[in-house]
Amino acid sequence: MKVTIRVATIDDLEKVQELNLKLFEKEYRDYDPLLNLNWTFGKEGTKYFRERILRNDGCVLVAVVEDEIVGYLCGGIKKVESYRNLPSVAELENMFILKPFRSRGIGKQLLNEFVRWCESKKISKVKVEASASNKKAIKFYRANGFKNYTLILERDLETAE
Repeated sequence: MKVTIRVATIDDLEKVQELNLKLFEKEYRDYDPLLNLNWTFGKEGTKYFRERILRNDGCVLVAVVEDEIVGYLCGGIKKVESYRNLPSVAELENMFILKPFRSRGIGKQLLNEFVRWCESKKISKVKVEASASNKKAIKFYRANGFKNYTLILERDLETAE
């Protein structure tokens, strides 16, 4: 199976959004029922992906097998937190690979290409966020050099109606 990793074009926008919706549906079902499944194709989601594809501070990569996009990675340069002494940070914001193509090295290829993009932009740190219960994703990121830095904890509150 020959996999080609390339930079997404605006012509890939809808396919990237379709894959993102599949990611949202999986995350919604398995980890976070608060996700807004209408976001991806809504005004904000469309603007987000369009800007990530078109702007210089964004990076959208697609994995192609036999002329079919089977996965994508989206990320970009982030504002550096003023409380840290970092010159530049990028975030891998979302990534998804269709189920029949998982565990074939495509995620690693996408990640490696994203790291090369970051290096070309003189980025000094890459971060990623994953659902705490998504053990497969956490294992993947740790195996690829990511380390724990922060832990975000949430507590649900009873609200008055």
